[in-house]
Amino acid sequence: MTAKKKSLKQRPRRLPHGLEDETFSIKEAAAIADLADKTVRNEIYVDLFRVELDDKSRVAISARGVIYLRLVRLLPVQLGPKDRNALSRMLAEGWPGAEGWTRRGDIIAKGMVSLDVGVAERDAIERLRVFVRGRSRVDSDTGGPAGDMLFKDTAIRVRLVGALLARGAEPAKMLTAFPALQADDIAFAGMFARINKGPGSASSGRARAARRPRTAR
Repeated sequence: MTAKKKSLKQRPRRLPHGLEDETFSIKEAAAIADLADKTVRNEIYVDLFRVELDDKSRVAISARGVIYLRLVRLLPVQLGPKDRNALSRMLAEGWPGAEGWTRRGDIIAKGMVSLDVGVAERDAIERLRVFVRGRSRVDSDTGGPAGDMLFKDTAIRVRLVGALLARGAEPAKMLTAFPALQADDIAFAGMFARINKGPGSASSGRARAARRPRTAR
């Protein structure tokens, strides 16, 4: 009896922190990966990585999809569409190689190009962990819109902390200013503020200006 030929396809490594079954909206994925929403939408539009639809027919991006997006953000070279698709399949499906790329440990290589993706993967997983934990740390029972959520058991608005970070506040000083918060809370607030832009943001200000009717002179 001949032995079965071992398949070249490998299983992807199990994600830590219970991330395997988590999904994220386009805005959430963009905030975690630190990409523009339109960049994420374009990656989906040209079918460079797999997404699913949730029970309300909204795009649901897996944790592995977010890791792929974070790699796109952090890699020191700009990869073309075929190479980005190969990268996403190697991450999501455990492929040892695609489109001429090979992977051994943290190193992916193609011809003369060799990239260490390990640091970027670990960074993405840490950002995912912070975001998932942060989602469980906000209190939606505030009587206001989603963007006005508070950190549980505090009167601290998540968006306020994120806005201060965006204006250049140092995370270490933020912990002193808000002793009820932890470092993960501060990091999450920065992502949350990107998703829930308040009325003071430049983008919403431009939108209001566009809608404002002109007064007759």
